[in-house]
Amino acid sequence: MKTPSQTKEEYFLLGTCGHVDHGKSALIKALSGFDGDTSVHEKERGMTIDLSFCRVQSPGRTLGFVDVPGHQSLISTMISGSFALDMALLVVDAYEGIKEQTLEHILICALLQIPCLVVLSKVDRCTHTQNLEHNVMHTLQDYKAACIGLFKCSIYDPSSIEALKQFLLQHPFSKRTPKNALKDLFRLYIDRVFMVQGRGVVVSGTVLGGQVKTHDHLSVLPLQKGVRVKTLHQHGQEVAQAGMHERVALHLGGVKAQELKTGMLLSHKGVLRAFHTLDVKLLAPPDAPALKHNQVISVQLGTLRAQAKLLLLDSPFATLLIDQKLFACYGECVILSCQGRVWGGALILNPIADPLKKSLKHALLHALEAQDFPQAFAILCQAHQKGFGLLCSVQRFGLNHTLALEIAKQVPHAIVDAQEMVIYPVSALSSLVQSIKSIYMHNPHALLSVKGICAKYSHVSAHLATLAFVELEKQDFLRQEHGLWLRQGVKLEQLQDNLKTQLYNAIQHGGFTPQAPYNLYAVLDVDRQAGDNALKALCRAQKVVRLCHNVFVEKKTLERAITLMQTLLKQYGYLDIALLKTHWPLSRKFLIAYLEYLDTLGGTTNSHGKRQAKP
Repeated sequence: MKTPSQTKEEYFLLGTCGHVDHGKSALIKALSGFDGDTSVHEKERGMTIDLSFCRVQSPGRTLGFVDVPGHQSLISTMISGSFALDMALLVVDAYEGIKEQTLEHILICALLQIPCLVVLSKVDRCTHTQNLEHNVMHTLQDYKAACIGLFKCSIYDPSSIEALKQFLLQHPFSKRTPKNALKDLFRLYIDRVFMVQGRGVVVSGTVLGGQVKTHDHLSVLPLQKGVRVKTLHQHGQEVAQAGMHERVALHLGGVKAQELKTGMLLSHKGVLRAFHTLDVKLLAPPDAPALKHNQVISVQLGTLRAQAKLLLLDSPFATLLIDQKLFACYGECVILSCQGRVWGGALILNPIADPLKKSLKHALLHALEAQDFPQAFAILCQAHQKGFGLLCSVQRFGLNHTLALEIAKQVPHAIVDAQEMVIYPVSALSSLVQSIKSIYMHNPHALLSVKGICAKYSHVSAHLATLAFVELEKQDFLRQEHGLWLRQGVKLEQLQDNLKTQLYNAIQHGGFTPQAPYNLYAVLDVDRQAGDNALKALCRAQKVVRLCHNVFVEKKTLERAITLMQTLLKQYGYLDIALLKTHWPLSRKFLIAYLEYLDTLGGTTNSHGKRQAKP
């Protein structure tokens, strides 16, 4: 068995694009010896239908090639193969020149910011190419597509192919890497799912960010399903890891092939969230037709394709209402198509749905477009009166947590909880102080803690709760004793005795169906630990009996219940849930608890839920 390769040479992913029959696949075969059109249908039709992959190697460098289809009906497949390219070989037939799909592919490269190397193919058929060279370079300039250079090639001229090959193997390329924290977040959109004999489920795709290693634990995000990477393969060889913009096949454990689909995203658990809405900046190419409000368009991100309704905001901003949830990230580009033709693109500015007023959303999108993150944080802090979480900062802003916290600390009139990664407006503290004060004004016997307040108000962090209690202490309204906060002038012992009385009365009032302890604690405004201590004291004093988890009954009430069950048992000769319910209309939860307590008294035998008296 081969050992996975541990050393990683330079890996660049290149794609051939251009009009159908302009010689893309022939060029790939001449460079690599690999015939990309391998399927029966491709052979019969003489064109690439699916994405084809191969490589060219030299010491220290691997070039992975993606041969994308050039036919106009297969444009979405071309887009799928383009998102992770480091460079595109724009193939133009020297005789036919620039055609419809040439322009469409140039547009896609420009939108995805993929630099192009122009290859004029079939120069044996047309030796005078000066006008074409000028037109191609001018077109690239019009679309604002970067150009690395231009080569003239013919598959019948080995020297021209060798010159191109040596350029590709020696040119000082740079990886097309995100200039933010997304470069470190592993993401891979599945483009193929298949079963390998004796292996199991295998998926393939191109790494958009970060890296993946053998034995990594990942998540199929749309399924929220954890999987384990058993092995990794690149171009037929087992490898130990794969990095950004590298083709890779992953042998997965913990998932079935029928659960997986093209377009699903593999990443790490808990980092990305999915939403039906995206706030974007529209990227319109030259002479693009105007889009209409509420127009339905096609959206593509990686290999994921969806339909969306376009809601126009103040130009150039818009909101996309997508028919499926996307795990999109700030700064990514989605390709927009209308009626099967590429219209342009959209730069994702806000990938997380926010209930913002139009004026605030417009200000936020302007700030995000300018990468003015302090201003964006301030706007979101103003919009989220109960706190704005920073745990999603990688997805939302392309910022790692450390940098997000540094920016948060620059926001005026804000409170930053570095432990919980939450930023609150100062008004949130004032509101919480008033809420806590109201509790103690209404109930002088309240006995709360930081933990209790966090349980009572889900948006409140321990840091914010502590600040609120300290503020009330400064006002000489509360004081702290043994981790609990009580009104000034009230003794802790008095509160504890009073709590036991209140709990006992509440349980007694509940009769056969008392409330769960945590509900009683919320009603009585007491800390859970203090409530548990009081409840244990009542059990020790045998005033209250615990039937099961979260079911506590007053002792005399329990004795009445036992008398009722024993009477029915004697009358019918057996006792089960169905019989008991006809005489005692309680929920199943309580009926089971009482029957199981009856079993503990030792006077019955239980056979498959039916109780009978022992002889």
